[in-house]
Amino acid sequence: MTRVSARKNYGRYALALLAVTTTFHCASLAKKIFDPPQVGVERVEFQKLHIAGVDLIVHIKINNPNSIGATLNHLDYTFDIDGERLLKGKKEDKTKILSNNASFIALPISVSYAGLKAGVAGALAKKSLPYAFAGKIVLDTPIGDMAFDLNDKGEIPVPDRPRFEIENISLGEFSVASTTLLVKVKVSNNHDFELDIEKFRYEFSLQDNLISAAEISVQRSVSQDKTMSVTLPITVKLLGLKRSIVDMIRSGQLKYFMKFDLSLKTHFGPVTIPYERDGLSALY
Repeated sequence: MTRVSARKNYGRYALALLAVTTTFHCASLAKKIFDPPQVGVERVEFQKLHIAGVDLIVHIKINNPNSIGATLNHLDYTFDIDGERLLKGKKEDKTKILSNNASFIALPISVSYAGLKAGVAGALAKKSLPYAFAGKIVLDTPIGDMAFDLNDKGEIPVPDRPRFEIENISLGEFSVASTTLLVKVKVSNNHDFELDIEKFRYEFSLQDNLISAAEISVQRSVSQDKTMSVTLPITVKLLGLKRSIVDMIRSGQLKYFMKFDLSLKTHFGPVTIPYERDGLSALY
């Protein structure tokens, strides 16, 4: 190898070493002048709790201690309720992160209980539901993209479902072949919004024997914090019934069981809620 070639190779090695050293030095210097921001979920705000689901806002806090700002690149997140994944989303709009200050990102989330395996009725059977929010936020900073994990857990309070009572059972028309029982049902709306009752689907049993099953259109509204009554006419065909059931009706003391599906129309979508009632009732 000639002296000229050796000098050229030595020059290349020196330049490469200088480039690596300079890059490392710049990266180290950048890290020294830009501290990683602190990122986390500050709080979860419940905006609306209703019988169909929940509307909430996840408030994310980004505390940037540097004199240089940054930019929110994107945010990926998931939202689970009662162990089930109900929501997966991404926020991609660029947001400026202030320097020497705390910035807040408000992430609105709407979740329907219908996505749960147990459905709306299963959710309303509980007083609260555990939730888990998880995400990853990526910030564009002077030293490159920085990723942060987000995690928050808590409970969602569940509003009471409309209250449902059987006020009384009275005797309507009576003949040798059939009789009509008038079942008076009271529905109480303990919410601050109106409920529209569309229909009842019911099964009515006496002494554990199914007597009648039908669907009745109602089309009635229950104002907030009010009650309303619906009378359901149930035709009982006496022919073919057990003698003990006929005697029970004639005695005026009924051992009954009722299974209901109450279909409601709300501002947040249609909801069907099941009910069951059993007991003893005197005929009026």
